[in-house]
Amino acid sequence: MLKIRTSNRYLFDTIFVTTPRYKISMLRLCQFFLLTLFMGHPAIAEQDLRDSSQVIQAIKNLNWITEEFPPFNYRDPSTGEITGASVEVLMQIFSKLGIKNEDIDLKIYPWARGYHKVLNDSKTVLFSTTYTLDRLQNMKFLGPIAPNVIAVTALKSRQLNITSIEDLNQLKISVVRDDIGEELLVGLKVNPEAIDPLNSGLSMVKKLASGRVDAVAYTFITTLSLFEQAKINPADFEIIYVLKQSSMGYAFHNSTDARILEPMRKALDELIIDGTRQKILTKYGLGLSND
Repeated sequence: MLKIRTSNRYLFDTIFVTTPRYKISMLRLCQFFLLTLFMGHPAIAEQDLRDSSQVIQAIKNLNWITEEFPPFNYRDPSTGEITGASVEVLMQIFSKLGIKNEDIDLKIYPWARGYHKVLNDSKTVLFSTTYTLDRLQNMKFLGPIAPNVIAVTALKSRQLNITSIEDLNQLKISVVRDDIGEELLVGLKVNPEAIDPLNSGLSMVKKLASGRVDAVAYTFITTLSLFEQAKINPADFEIIYVLKQSSMGYAFHNSTDARILEPMRKALDELIIDGTRQKILTKYGLGLSND
């Protein structure tokens, strides 16, 4: 955002402080504030988006935020690099646009923090984010990246037979705070007492394995990856209730200009058509996409 110049600040001081005898009409007052708003608002950036080079610069300037959510996005413990299926697809999109990896400042945040930021910061992109009707009303999406099954998972040895919301209400179910698992349980009117919000997926699966909760609600393939990361045998667990089948995408603040989204959308379409995206998904064990 362009800052108000010192001279404008001086104008403000002169009119409203040093010349109290000068009477300003309501019309003049409104004109002044409109002028100030115009000079402090990135309107020029709106015009610059007609220039493709400025669009690329706008993409570089976005805050690209992800989370620990393997195999979609995570920090590789051996290299320290942020990687995963969604990250690789994103880098392929950037490559098609002539953007170098080092031009992008990619950060890992806890999910709840990143989710709050994408809703409130106009320059933020959050991924991987599951498509839902509510989110589509509050964000703009680029995708799909990959399919996603959100499920309630429990120990096989418990032999839990869950067929209704009332059955879910009898359980203690851990979720990642503000994640799609929590959103879906709340949307189904599951009792708040049955939901156990935590700050990370890793702490969630550890709590399940230790018997401190009955189940977890999360993306199933990520749950399996987290079991392996925590050295817990994934074969000991099973889906007891499917909450939603959807897709993952890159979520942008709702005010994001279409001229920023369109070149990335075109690049992703090309990756889908030429099979590049599918090769990346297969590499990470994500199977066929469900476009």
